[in-house]
Amino acid sequence: MPKGQETLPKIPASGIYEKDSLSYEDIMSAILKISKGGSGAVASYVGLVRSPGFAGRKIKELVIETYPQYSDKILRQICDEVKKKFSLNLAVIYHYEGSFQVGEILVMVVVAGKTRSEVFPALEETIRRYKTEPTIWKKEVYEGGKSKWMKK
Repeated sequence: MPKGQETLPKIPASGIYEKDSLSYEDIMSAILKISKGGSGAVASYVGLVRSPGFAGRKIKELVIETYPQYSDKILRQICDEVKKKFSLNLAVIYHYEGSFQVGEILVMVVVAGKTRSEVFPALEETIRRYKTEPTIWKKEVYEGGKSKWMKK
């Protein structure tokens, strides 16, 4: 490598990943290095397990199941379409599957573009679409042992 040139990191493709297999800090560090000079704005969203849950009950655990072969394809398609629509340099979605406690990360969405006027609406659309388009099932497990599969 010529002197003064740094090798840019690679980031994982958008998709479904096992819990804790990706680090938010590592992903953001890599994206900031990749975006340096070409992007004026980088925005991220981190979805966490919350309690109480959708049913208003205290959550003990949240279980996420997917059909990764299908969901990976849909998440990548969403990113490709949003990237093109908003003239972005980058759009990625990383959704975890597995068993989660309150406060743990479920999903990371990152977009990068020339300006915030492109990036903020792109981030909002990417979040809205990942919540409705791929097949991702959520089961809320409540204190006391009862549980309920939630609709998106």
